[in-house]
Amino acid sequence: MIGIRERLLAAFQVEYQEHLGVIRKLIVDLAMRADGAGSPQLDEIFRRAHSLKGAARAVDMAPVEQMAHRLETLFTRLRSGAVVMDPPLAARIADALDSVEDWVVAFAGGTQPPDMGPAIGALEALLSLSDDPPPAPAVPTVPAEIEAAVAAAAAAVPEPEALPEPVSAPQPSAEPEPPRVAVQAEDTVRVRAVHLDRLLRTSNELLTESMNQRTVTDFLQDVDRRLTEMDKEWRRLRKFAGSMARDLGDHDRAQAWDRQAEAWEQELRVVAREARRSRRLQQRNGWATRQLGTELQQEVRDARMVPADSVFAGFRKMVRDLARDTGQQVDVQVHGLDVEADRMVLQGLKDPVMHLLRNSLAHGVERPAERVAAGKPPAAIVGLSFSVSDGRLAVVVEDDGRGISYDSIRAKAVGQGMFSVEEAADLPRQALIDLIFDPGFSTSRDVNDLSGRGMGLSVVRETATMMNGTVQVSERQPTGTRFRLSVPLSVSTQRLFLVACQGHTYALPTEGIDRLHRVASESVGTVEGKSVVFLSDQQLPLLSLAHLLALGETAVTVSRNVVPLVVLKHGERRVAVAVDDFLSIRVAMVRDIGVPAAIGTMVAGGILLEDGAVALVLNPFEIVETFRKSGTTRVLTTVEKPPEARIPVILVVDDSLTTRTLEKSILEAHGYIVRLAVDGLEALGKVRAEHVDLVISDIQMPRLDGFGLLQALKADPVLKKIPLILVSSLEAREDRERGLALGADAYVVKRKFDQRELLDTIGQIL
Repeated sequence: MIGIRERLLAAFQVEYQEHLGVIRKLIVDLAMRADGAGSPQLDEIFRRAHSLKGAARAVDMAPVEQMAHRLETLFTRLRSGAVVMDPPLAARIADALDSVEDWVVAFAGGTQPPDMGPAIGALEALLSLSDDPPPAPAVPTVPAEIEAAVAAAAAAVPEPEALPEPVSAPQPSAEPEPPRVAVQAEDTVRVRAVHLDRLLRTSNELLTESMNQRTVTDFLQDVDRRLTEMDKEWRRLRKFAGSMARDLGDHDRAQAWDRQAEAWEQELRVVAREARRSRRLQQRNGWATRQLGTELQQEVRDARMVPADSVFAGFRKMVRDLARDTGQQVDVQVHGLDVEADRMVLQGLKDPVMHLLRNSLAHGVERPAERVAAGKPPAAIVGLSFSVSDGRLAVVVEDDGRGISYDSIRAKAVGQGMFSVEEAADLPRQALIDLIFDPGFSTSRDVNDLSGRGMGLSVVRETATMMNGTVQVSERQPTGTRFRLSVPLSVSTQRLFLVACQGHTYALPTEGIDRLHRVASESVGTVEGKSVVFLSDQQLPLLSLAHLLALGETAVTVSRNVVPLVVLKHGERRVAVAVDDFLSIRVAMVRDIGVPAAIGTMVAGGILLEDGAVALVLNPFEIVETFRKSGTTRVLTTVEKPPEARIPVILVVDDSLTTRTLEKSILEAHGYIVRLAVDGLEALGKVRAEHVDLVISDIQMPRLDGFGLLQALKADPVLKKIPLILVSSLEAREDRERGLALGADAYVVKRKFDQRELLDTIGQIL
C-alpha cells in the first residue's frame, strides 16, 4: 500500500518543477531589465523560493531546503537593493537551480544524489554569510497545523507507483514557517489519464451514434411518404370499389363496403399521423443528442489540455547532461512551458523533440574552442519553445551552431548513389533539406550515442505527418538552424471539410485550407504542359485529387461547366486541388486506420461517417509538398455531371444585415438557393408568394418575431408543413423549450454558432 511519504514525494515532483520553472523565467527577465529592487517579479521569485523551502522540508529533503533557504536570502537582498541583478548573477542562480534539479532527479530515481555542498558554498560565498550562518542540522519539529495541512494535501494526491526509499540525508533545520493566509481557490481533482482517454472514446462514439440517428429519421420520413401515397391509392380504390358495387345494384353490399372502408381509412390516417409525430420526435431527439454529445466532447477535450511543462519539464536537464558528457557548453533556453495542448499531442511530440535536441548537439553545436575561434561565445544556445499559432501548437527547436551544411548533404547524397555529382550540384536548397528526412540519411561520419544512424529526422517527419502536422527547417540568424513543428492542438477532434472524389468522401483539416472556389472550366489552362488555374491575379498549380491519390480515372466531374477547387496552403505556398463536389464541415476524431504505403504520407487517418463508411483524412501540407516535388505533366480534364434534382430554396429571416449575409454565403456555397427577409411579416409574405423548402429564422426581430412567425406558419394549413429552424442568441432553456413546443424543427444558439451544425441540421430536415 502506498504510504503518505510516497504520496508527498509524488506531489513534490510536480511542485518543485513549477517553482524552478517560474524562477528561471523571471530571473532571465530581470537580468535583461536590471530595473532595480522592489519589482513584482522579485516578490514572486521570493515567494517561490520560500514555497520550495517549505515543500522540501515536508519531504525531508534537507539539501534542497538548505539551498532554497540561501536562495531566499539572496532574493531578500535583491528586493532591498543590497544586491543588483545582472547576467553573471543570473547565471549563478541558474547553476543553483540546476543543482536542485539534479539532486531531486537522482533522489527520485533511487541513485545517490550529487553533493550539493559546492553549490551551497558558492552561494554562501556570494552572500558573505559569515553574519548569517546556515542553520545547524536538527531534528525537525513540525507544528500541528502544518502536520494537518500536509495530511490534507496527501489525501488529495493520487497513488503513484511506489518510489524507492530515500537515501540518508542531513536533517533540515527547525526554522518555523511564517504565518499562512488562507486563499480561496477553485476546486480541482486529479483524474488518471487512462480514464480521460476512455471518456474521450466514449464521447466520440456517442457523437457518432447520434449522427447515425439520421438514418432512423430518414427511414421514418420514408415511412411517412409511403403512408401518404397509400392513403391516396386507398382513396382511389375505395371510390372504384364502391362505384362497382352500386353499378351491380347491390346497395347493401355497397353500404357495408363504405362503412368498412371508412374504418380502414380512419385507421390509416391515425397510423400516418403517429408516424409523422414519431418522425418529428426522432428528429428533435436526434438533434438534442448531437448537441449534448458535442458539448460532452468539448468538455472532455478541455479536460485533456495540460501545460507543456507536464511532459517537457526534464528536457532542459537532459540537454545539459548530454552536452556535459560530450564536452560541449550550452545555455539551454526553454520558453512557453505554460502553453496548453492535448496530453496525447504532447506525448506524441516527446520523441521528435528529443531527436531534434540531440540533433542540435550532434550536428549544430560546436566545441567551445571552435566557437571561440569563430568569434562566438564558448557556450552555445540551444532553444526549445512552445506557442499557439493559428489554432495549432508550434514547437521550435533551434541552436546558434554551424548551421546547415549543404555541401555535406550533397556529398552524402552522391556517396549513397542517390545522385551524380552533376545532379547534386544542381539541387536547390529545399531539395537538399528534404534529403535529411530520408531514413538512413546522416552526414555524421561516426555512429555514437547522439548521431550517425540517420533515423532521428525521419522519425520526426513521420510523426509530424501522422499527427496531421508539418516540420519546417530554416536558417537561424545570424547563425544556426531552426526546426519548427506544427501540429493540431488536440487529437480528440479536428475541424474537417468533406469533399467528394470518384464516388468517395475525403476529409481535409480546415487549418490547411486557404479558400474554396467554384471556377468556370475556361479559368483552367496549361503552362509548360502543366495545369494551372487563374484566380484573380494569381496563377496556381492545379491537379485533381483523384490523380494525387492515384485512383485511376482522374477527370473531375463538374456541373454546369463549374470546377470545385480547394486551395491548400503550407507556409507561403498555395496549390489548387480539383474535386468533384463540396460536401460539409464536420468536427470529428481522426483515428489511425492503416493505409497503403503508396499514399501513406498523404493520409493522416480516417473518420467514421453516418452510414458506417470511412472517410480518409488527408494531410494538406503533404499534398502541397507533393505538388512541389511532382514533375507530372498530366493535364486536368473534366466530365459533365448528369442533371441534378431541384435545388432546395431556403428563406433566411433576420433583422441583422451581417447575420443574413453570413448565413446566405454559407448556404449558397453549399449549393442552396437563398431568399432573405428582415422580419417575420416580410417572411410570411415571401412564403405565401413563392415556394420555400425551409425557413431559418432569428427570434428577436421587429414587427413579428421568430416565435410569432413560427405560430403563424403552423396555424396556416398550407404553410404548416414548411420546416423551420430557430437561430437565436437566446440561450435560456425556457426559450429553447418554447421554440420546440411551438413546432420548431431545431434550435441553434448563435453564441455557439457552428456552420457545420447548421448545415447538418438542414441536411437532416431536407
